Amino acid sequence: MSLYTAPAPNTPYGIQTPLLQINQYPLWSGYVELALYFTELAGMLMVIIALLEVAKFKSITKSGSIATFIASVLALGFFAADLGRPEEGIFAPIRAIQFFPYSWMARGVIFVSGLLLFSFVYMVMKILNKGGRITTLVVAILGLFAGIFSTTYSGFELAATTGVPFWNNGAIPLLYLSDGVFVATALAYILAFFIKSEEGARVRFLMVRLQFYSSIAVLSSWFLFMATVNYLYVFNQVAFYYMLSTSSFALDIGLTGIVVVLSGFSTMPTFGFLMKGVQIGGIMDLPSTIKYIMLATAIIALIAGFLTRADILLAGQYAYQLAPMTPFQLTNSQPVPIGAFGWRG
Repeated sequence: MSLYTAPAPNTPYGIQTPLLQINQYPLWSGYVELALYFTELAGMLMVIIALLEVAKFKSITKSGSIATFIASVLALGFFAADLGRPEEGIFAPIRAIQFFPYSWMARGVIFVSGLLLFSFVYMVMKILNKGGRITTLVVAILGLFAGIFSTTYSGFELAATTGVPFWNNGAIPLLYLSDGVFVATALAYILAFFIKSEEGARVRFLMVRLQFYSSIAVLSSWFLFMATVNYLYVFNQVAFYYMLSTSSFALDIGLTGIVVVLSGFSTMPTFGFLMKGVQIGGIMDLPSTIKYIMLATAIIALIAGFLTRADILLAGQYAYQLAPMTPFQLTNSQPVPIGAFGWRG
């Protein structure tokens, strides 16, 4: 019998053995929620920083490069903590190459590895002020693509996990992408909050508007996901109502709604007089009250963004533990179980 059909310890052999082996344990621990969260945070912050690099911003790109690299390291650290065999992570990118055409997990390993590499190189170039304009732009753009793919791959991975029908939903990649923009914008605003120059003021204006539109995208993606759950699978309905009953989902939607209201109040034309700015130390900046309100809003967005990742994972795993199914991704030849490549055990 293979690894995924062997009997669990102290359980009898028989036809029910595969279900006992697979379904009595969660697919992933809480470390994965944190790992995916910091991956989207690093990935989309790298995208924002790369675009600001093209626009020739200096202060925010320097501090943002450091934040991006730290978030990338935290993502890999939580992945390693979940795997339980950190040494496997050293060889993971090489071993994942052969599965790249077939598995979103393999693609994710390569994307995240690229994000870590490009964010590190970019950070060093910004701190040491070396490399020249063209080289810096090339590294930033490479980091941009790695960031987008790192943010969205997990959404495609869940959507391709045929053993958990609740995750077989095309809205998950869209939800994860919008959530990545949502949290990265919040962190970018926090970084810009402490920049006193005109550049900091310009970034704050930009991030407030982006925070509003990304929060609308998150709520829209949530609606699309919830509206397209396939009830032909009874366990989808179980997961659906389980998620609706959890306090974390209610808190997630509530906090995102608060961000919509506060950022929208500061963005929409009806309240445009609040966003015209005031002269502070010779710099056209947000009014102090709005600036601090948006700081609080950014912190709220960071919390809500984590809950979005966690809610999808928890609801899917809850239904998975009740259903007689296995967490397979299909390849051109045979299923590839989640947790393949020897990273678990």
